[in-house]
Amino acid sequence: MKEKELRIALVCYGGVSLAVYMHGVTKELLKLARASRVFHGTHDAQLRAGGSYQALQDDLARRIGYSSGAGLDAGHTVDTEEVYVTLLQEVGAHIDLRFVIDVIAGSSAGGINGVLLARALAHDLDLDALTDLWLEGADVTNLMVEDGRATKWSKWFLKPFLAYGLGKLMRLAPDDEMRWKLSMFVRSRWFKPPFDGLRLMEMLLDAGTAMGRPVSPYASLLPAGQSLSLFVTVTDFHGFLQHIPAHDPPVVEEREHRHVLQFGYRRWPNGQVDTDFGEGAVPGLVFAARATSSFPGAFPAAHLRALDGLLARRGQTWPERERFLNRNFGRYLSAGVDPARISFIDGSVLNNKPFAEALRAISGRPAYREVDRRLIYIDPDPAHLKRVARAETPGFFRTLKGALSDIPRNEPIRDELVAIDRNNARVRQLRSVIDAARPGITRLVHEVVGGEPPPELTYAQIHDWREIANGRAAAEAGFAYEAYVRLKLTSVLDAMGRLVSVGCGYQPGTAACRQATEAVHAWARSTDVTPDQVTNWTLENRGHGEAPEPAPSWVRFLLAFDVGFRGRRLRFVIRALNELYSRLEEPAFAGVSARDLDEIKATLYDCLDRLRVYETGAFLSADEREAIAIPFVEPLAMGRAPDPAVVDRVMWDLARRMDLDAVNRQVDEIFALMGLNMLGIAARRELFVAYVGFAFWDVLTFSISGWRELDDLDEVRVDRISPDDARYCQAMGGAIPLKGREINHFGAFFSRSHRESDYLMGRLHAADRLVDLVLDAAGHPPGVDGARLKRRLFAAIARTESQRQGERSPALRWLESLMGDGS
Repeated sequence: MKEKELRIALVCYGGVSLAVYMHGVTKELLKLARASRVFHGTHDAQLRAGGSYQALQDDLARRIGYSSGAGLDAGHTVDTEEVYVTLLQEVGAHIDLRFVIDVIAGSSAGGINGVLLARALAHDLDLDALTDLWLEGADVTNLMVEDGRATKWSKWFLKPFLAYGLGKLMRLAPDDEMRWKLSMFVRSRWFKPPFDGLRLMEMLLDAGTAMGRPVSPYASLLPAGQSLSLFVTVTDFHGFLQHIPAHDPPVVEEREHRHVLQFGYRRWPNGQVDTDFGEGAVPGLVFAARATSSFPGAFPAAHLRALDGLLARRGQTWPERERFLNRNFGRYLSAGVDPARISFIDGSVLNNKPFAEALRAISGRPAYREVDRRLIYIDPDPAHLKRVARAETPGFFRTLKGALSDIPRNEPIRDELVAIDRNNARVRQLRSVIDAARPGITRLVHEVVGGEPPPELTYAQIHDWREIANGRAAAEAGFAYEAYVRLKLTSVLDAMGRLVSVGCGYQPGTAACRQATEAVHAWARSTDVTPDQVTNWTLENRGHGEAPEPAPSWVRFLLAFDVGFRGRRLRFVIRALNELYSRLEEPAFAGVSARDLDEIKATLYDCLDRLRVYETGAFLSADEREAIAIPFVEPLAMGRAPDPAVVDRVMWDLARRMDLDAVNRQVDEIFALMGLNMLGIAARRELFVAYVGFAFWDVLTFSISGWRELDDLDEVRVDRISPDDARYCQAMGGAIPLKGREINHFGAFFSRSHRESDYLMGRLHAADRLVDLVLDAAGHPPGVDGARLKRRLFAAIARTESQRQGERSPALRWLESLMGDGS
């Protein structure tokens, strides 16, 4: 059966009190992810096809060593998960579909929801604590600064005007509670933020802590071997002073106010977990949530020292504080700036729609199946545009408001969507190039191997064939090979410059980092590792693919340092493996199982992970970093070039430490001992063409594609979740307006009933859209009734929320009437 992963990169906008609606959406996303984890957690085909959610959950709990009494569902409110399992089962009769959220980018109110959703996904935790925060704690009476709140006689002269005005504006203040709270709010202190930032931080800390700890080390909604990335935008009010290289003057100074906090989770195939979402990391997550939601004028700026003080008063520790600071404020620390003294305001001021962060994180992620990559953004208040007359001139105050608030916070996403469309066009173009070249490259590989690969292979055979293919690629490419090698040399030298910068402690993008890279290029020129030396050798020595003796400096350099080529080759082979899953039912692939392919792919990903540490410098010890820094730091600081002889010694010490030949041997052995001997002729042929023949593919595509940007060769489709897109809700008469849209998006803070209504509509709209999304990814299989499943989801939500809500919100009253009339 065909298998597919529906992978989600989620973008959460700002929206002040519309955060309550977004929480309802993220809760449904979490429930579908949990249902998918349970559905795919059993190896019992019969149970998967017809078992209940609870039966599947019990089987998973037993398999990972936990009794169902302890329960992987401990503390979880289970409702729509049961229906999502049914959806996956019905779709599963046609395609085995897994739902995974692996990237989250959030800003402002969306940042709060993104932070806690990420923690829940990483460790299979519940979001009910955040539900309580939004419904109970996010009220204007609870958020306001105590000593700034209006008393009975505060600004008493405004009372008659407010009573008259609010009485007329029934849409904004439909009941006595709303009118009283609005009156109190308007009469409270002016010219200072009315809301208590420390109180919000404490509420977030309570919610993050109340999520608890995972019931098992294996409890996660991320498949083994996959990662989760979280990005939260904040604004450094005073800005970080940067030195930017230029021509004249050689360096210019600029203050950068945009800042992105990053968190990650990785569950390795061997069970090891690397996480920024554990209990010890909760304070850092809380700070990200508090800082990104410091709405100007409503909340004061956020400071790390305020969090430190709060933790001290509560007697709580922050074990991972240093890790958080090093990961997110490395350039501040390198410049001698204490992050605890920085003032951060709302992330939406400069980056309210963080698409770019999500898109950058998509590339190069492990995939064990065909991937349907979606970028989903939550837009609780989509614009309903009207044509504006050109003659209309904005007034003074309207111009100020638009320039300082409305326009920056509502920047269009056109550029991001156009960039995605262009990327998709490049993917299609590259695929067409690869498909067109496949027959010719297959023929060349067969010539290198001498026909079909034999059933039994040795490491030496594969090594020799690979080397011959590399030489044939040079010969077949002709003059194009010169450009290819020059581009590779420049790319690898830049990568080594970044590695040297890591050893020296330079932050990426700084003038010092650029100087270190220039010093590496200067060393390359002094030792003949330079693109200018490629031409003579390639023209005089290509022919039958035999490497010259002795090899020139540039050849030895690439053999020692070209991590990128080896990484591209592994990813290309992995993609070839992914394409085999959909062909396993063909007669030519009889005897090959998905588990066989999984096992091979896991070992290849291990090799790829080994290469990644060479790109980041994570493999360097403190002594090795010091050895790199010695020949670079002092000369560069004094404006001198490092001694080439000393640099030469450091570079070749690095080559011995990296030992890329060992990586080659490891992959060759995988193919000889495991990858090929386990598979039939057809599968071996496909893998041989991808692995042995990769030099042909690389020469063809590297210079035109920028492989670093197109690792996956998957198009990215964009979907939106908003009130306008929930078509089933609208068809059933459920166009309940969101109260959080009112009062400049602060409306839901003035009424619990309004928050309950918006939260419920968030769950309903998400359930509506997620069924559409799954069916679309599955190819709309026949026999799956989406409307019936949506109604079941709505009924499950109604049962849970009717117990939570005391006084019925407008949304709940509509939902109960819908469930009651049988429509």
